[in-house]
Amino acid sequence: MLKTLIFDMDGVLVNSMPYHVEAMKVAFDNIGVQIDKQNIYEHEGSRTIDIVRDLLKMDNKNPDSFNLDDIIQQYEHEFNKIVKLEPFEGLKDLLDALKNKYILCVVSGAEDSIVKDILEKLYPDVFDVIITANDVKNGKPEPEPYLKAVEKSGVEKDECIVFENAMLGVESAKRAGLYCVVIPTYIDRNKLENADVIVENHDYLKQYLIELE
Repeated sequence: MLKTLIFDMDGVLVNSMPYHVEAMKVAFDNIGVQIDKQNIYEHEGSRTIDIVRDLLKMDNKNPDSFNLDDIIQQYEHEFNKIVKLEPFEGLKDLLDALKNKYILCVVSGAEDSIVKDILEKLYPDVFDVIITANDVKNGKPEPEPYLKAVEKSGVEKDECIVFENAMLGVESAKRAGLYCVVIPTYIDRNKLENADVIVENHDYLKQYLIELE
């Protein structure tokens, strides 16, 4: 019996990923490191510290040679300066209705302050469980974030569905042993084929959620 719906935030609930990418690009430009925006999109879902480390390695840089906290602070400052919060149309009302029947969770690789600020503004009082980068030692694609959401929900794995849009998020959910529905918001669908179901866009996602009733 389905009891819990677990959502990634960026790209599933909120159209915020382009701002994360622009902010990360600025932070790396400030230290003289050129990065490909598509590489940031493909790291979506991972903890910010892990993204920064991996992007430096992709440019053949030693992460230990940089002040990673400073890079992250620059990224967060730029993100907060440019972000325009945009929930995907119709999801708030739909989740308000689903809250009466299911435990609703968010699992995000972003920092606690960013996640909770966005959710408080766009989805107030909707989610029962919120897991952020600050809650785990090993972020996506490791299974820990989704396993922690299941644990905090107090349900079994087969009583959950994960809704993702990122390659690393799908990998995390599947490694956690969870059923995963994915929407290719920013990534080609052929890179998301490990998911159990692919819905083409947010209209199909909303229809999928409605049919859960």
